[in-house]
Amino acid sequence: MLSHFYHFPSISQIPDIPPLPIPDYGHLTQTFRKELFNPKNNILRLNPENGHPIFGAYLQSDSNEMVTWGILAVGEYLTGNETDWITPTFEDFFSDPPGIFLNSPGHKRVEHWYLFYVNTLAGVIYQTLFPQDLCVRQQMARSADTMAQMAKQLEYDFNSQGYDFSTNQPFTKKEIYRQPDSIAGYAYNMLFAALKAGRKEYLEQSVLAMRQYQAFPRNPWYEIPNGSAGLMAAVWLNTHECPMDIPKIAGWLFDTEEGPFQTGTWGEECVDGLMMGWRGGTRREASDSAYSMESLMPLQFILPAVRYEPRLAKPVAKYVLNALSSFQLFYARGRDKLYETKPDLSPSIPYERIMKELDGYVPAACGDFWGHRSVYGAGYLCWMEAIAQRTQDRNIIALDLSLTDWLAEESLPVYLLRNPYSYPVAVQFSPAAIWQKKCPELLREGRYNLDIYRLEDQNLIAQGTSEIALTLESDEVTLLAAVPSGSQIYKSKGFLKCRKAELVYYTDMVIGKDRSK
Repeated sequence: MLSHFYHFPSISQIPDIPPLPIPDYGHLTQTFRKELFNPKNNILRLNPENGHPIFGAYLQSDSNEMVTWGILAVGEYLTGNETDWITPTFEDFFSDPPGIFLNSPGHKRVEHWYLFYVNTLAGVIYQTLFPQDLCVRQQMARSADTMAQMAKQLEYDFNSQGYDFSTNQPFTKKEIYRQPDSIAGYAYNMLFAALKAGRKEYLEQSVLAMRQYQAFPRNPWYEIPNGSAGLMAAVWLNTHECPMDIPKIAGWLFDTEEGPFQTGTWGEECVDGLMMGWRGGTRREASDSAYSMESLMPLQFILPAVRYEPRLAKPVAKYVLNALSSFQLFYARGRDKLYETKPDLSPSIPYERIMKELDGYVPAACGDFWGHRSVYGAGYLCWMEAIAQRTQDRNIIALDLSLTDWLAEESLPVYLLRNPYSYPVAVQFSPAAIWQKKCPELLREGRYNLDIYRLEDQNLIAQGTSEIALTLESDEVTLLAAVPSGSQIYKSKGFLKCRKAELVYYTDMVIGKDRSK
C-alpha cells in the first residue's frame, strides 16, 4: 500500500465520495461528437481559403483557434477515431515570421497564457498525430527559439498581459490582466523542446524558469494551464537531479485562497474539484465562478505528475473523483436542474461556466463573453473517456497516469486507483483502446496480453491477462502497471522501469513497506 502522502488543506475539505454519481464520459463524448458534426450547429466549418476544417470555440461562434482545434484533434486520437480529416489544419497555426505557433492564424498579438498553452498543444499534436514528421519537429524547435528570445528580451518577467510579435513588445491593457504565472508555462515548453525537439540547451532555461516560478512569495496564478504544466515540468526536473519544491507548486493548484481551486456548495450543489477561470478583477469575482475548460484541462498534467511524485497519489485521486462528479453542473444538472441561460441550445455541449449566483438563482449555468455552450471545454470529454476508466464501482476510477505524459520517451499504462470505502472492494477494468495503437506490444492475437504489477511492492499480481482485476483494501491507494506479458521490471536511476518506460519514481519513503508504523 502506498504511504506518506502530501497534505493539501483544500483536498481534506472535499468528500471522499462525491454526492453526485460520476457521469459516463464515454456517453458524454458520443453525444458531443454527434453535435460537433451536426451542420445545424455550425461548429465544424471549412476555411474558405484552403478548405481545412475549423471550429468555433462556442456554439454560435465563428472563431478559429488552436485552443479549440487542438483539443478536438487530440481527442479524436485518444478515442481511436480517424484523424486524417482533421490534421491538415495544424499547419495554419504556425506563423512565419516570427516562427512560432499562435492561437489564431494571422493574429500576432497574443496573451501569454494562450501563447504557452498553444505551443504546449502543438507539442501534443506533434507527439500524437505527427510523431515521425521532421518538418513538425523543426517547427517545434523554431517555436522554442522564438519563445526563448522573447523571454530573454523580457528578462524572464511575464508580469504583463501578452506579447505582440508584430512589434516585438509586451502589452498590458489593464493591471488585472497581468499574467506572472506564465513563467511556468514557459518552463514546460522549454523542457519539451529539450526532450522532444532537439534543443537540449533549453533544459537550463526550464530549470531557471521553474526556480523563478517557485520563488514567488505568493501564488502567482492567473490561468490554470500555466500552473498545471509547471507542475509537470517541476516533477520531471525533480526526478532528474534538479530539486523543486513540489508541495508548494502543487499546492498552488489546490489553493482556495489565492489560486483556482473550488470547494464547498453553492446552494444545494457541490462544486468540489472545479477550477476558476482566471484571477479576475477581485477575488470575489474569481471565486464566484468555475469554468468547464479549466476544470478538465489540468488533468493531462496532474495525473502523470503522480508517477514522478507518488506522494501526490492520494490527494490527486480524491480531487479527480470530485472533479469528474462536479463537472456535470456545466450541463445544468446537479441534485436539481440548474438555471441556465441558453436552454434552447444543444444540451450535449456543456456551458462555459457556472456562476455562484445569476439572476437570483444559485447556482447558474451560463456563458462568458461571446459564448455560452463551450466547444473547447467539451473537447476534453474525449480525453476523459481515454484516461478515466470505469470499474464496477462508480466511485473507483482507474486513472491513467501515462497516456498524457507528453514528456516521456516511452510509455506503458500505469493506473492510480483509490478505494474510498471502509471495506474491501473488487474491481475490474481494461486499458483504453488507444493503447492498442500506441503500444502494439501489449497485444497478442488482437487481444491485450498483459502482466500486471503492483508498483509499491513490485508484486506481479496477474500474468497473461486481457483485463485488470484486483481487490482494493479499505482506503487503499495503489499504482498498477500493465506491461507486455513476459516483460520484466527493474530499477534504474530512481525509477521502476519496463523496457525504456519509466513506470514510477521509486523512493523508500513512498513505495514499499510503510516505515511510519
